[in-house]
Amino acid sequence: TYSGGEGKETLVFLHGAASSWWSFRHQYRHLVGEYRIVAPNFRGHGGTPWTETEQLEDFYADICQWFASMDFPEPVTIVSHSLGGYLGARYASEHSSRVRRLVLMNSCGNFEWGFARAFLEYCWPGADLVRRLLPGLVSVNSYMAGCLAKVIFPQWNCWDIYPKLTMPTLIIFGTFDPLFSLKQGRRMAALIPNSHFEILPCSGHNPQLDHAREVNRLVRDFLKAPSAPYYRSVSLY
Repeated sequence: TYSGGEGKETLVFLHGAASSWWSFRHQYRHLVGEYRIVAPNFRGHGGTPWTETEQLEDFYADICQWFASMDFPEPVTIVSHSLGGYLGARYASEHSSRVRRLVLMNSCGNFEWGFARAFLEYCWPGADLVRRLLPGLVSVNSYMAGCLAKVIFPQWNCWDIYPKLTMPTLIIFGTFDPLFSLKQGRRMAALIPNSHFEILPCSGHNPQLDHAREVNRLVRDFLKAPSAPYYRSVSLY
C-alpha cells in the first residue's frame, strides 16, 4: 500500500487490472500537497502475493477487507481506473456512508466482445515480455495475466450497481478506448444519478498516464466543487 500526504481529506486510488498503484503517479504528485493519498495493490499486482482464485468476487472481498483494516475515520474519495472502477463502484454502492465522492476512469459495466478483448484473452502469455519492457504499465506475470483474463472478462458486470450510487461521481472516458466503447460510457453516465461525464481524446486505456495534465485538472476541479449537488454534462475536446 502506498501512502503519502497529510491533508485532512483522504483519497483512495484503485488501479486497473495488471497494473499497480504506480499507474497514478502523476495524480499523486499533483494532489499530495493537499490530500492524504492511500493506494493498495490488488492481489498479485505490484509485488503483492498472488492467491489462486477463479472468482472476481475474491478481488472485491480483498478490497472490503482492506477498507475494514484501514478504518478511515471520515468518508473518503475513491479515484479508480478500469478494474479499480468496478471494485470502487461496488464498494461505494454498498458503503455509501463511507464514500464522499467517486471518480471512475475508463471503467464500465461489462466487457463487450471485440478485438481488444480477444487480444487480451489469447495473448496473455506475452505479459512477461511486456512487464520487462514496460514495468510501469504491467505488473503481473504471464501466469497471473492468464488467470485475470479467465476471471475478469466473463464475470465483470456491474450495470445494476450504477443507479445505486448516491455520491457525486466524475466519469472520465477516452474517446477511443479499445476496451470500452463511448456508447457504453454514455450509458454508464445516464445510469449514475449524480454524475458528471468528461470525454478525453484518448486512444488508449490509461488517460491518467496519456493525458495526465487534463486528468489532474478534472480531478482537482471535482474535488473542489461543492459536495452536492453536482452536475451532469458532456464535454468534447
